[in-house]
Amino acid sequence: MFIGVIFVVVLFIYLSLRMQAQKSDHHYYNEVYNIGLVQGFAGHDFTVYMNDSIVFDGTITQEPQRIEVKRFAEETSLLIVNKATEQVVVFELPNDGGTFSFERNDEEISMRE
Repeated sequence: MFIGVIFVVVLFIYLSLRMQAQKSDHHYYNEVYNIGLVQGFAGHDFTVYMNDSIVFDGTITQEPQRIEVKRFAEETSLLIVNKATEQVVVFELPNDGGTFSFERNDEEISMRE
């Protein structure tokens, strides 16, 4: 009986450690996002976030402003924040990366097709 209890305890510890190791595995992605702020952004302050990470913060001096970011999360959202008005625009980006262009027209930011 004692050997059986020890075996079960050791088995549960082993499975627990194995599950914990599987959870901590980091997944690396190959996809790249090419973001272009192409029209209406020059001379203004913007912060661009990808998920919760800042990928650009400052004044856009010339257009187009190009930002290249390697995918680092399972789902990807792009947030463009106008610092002057604190307006936030959110775009959901596909998981396969790609090139995306954005334009600003009368304080409205849209994705260029």
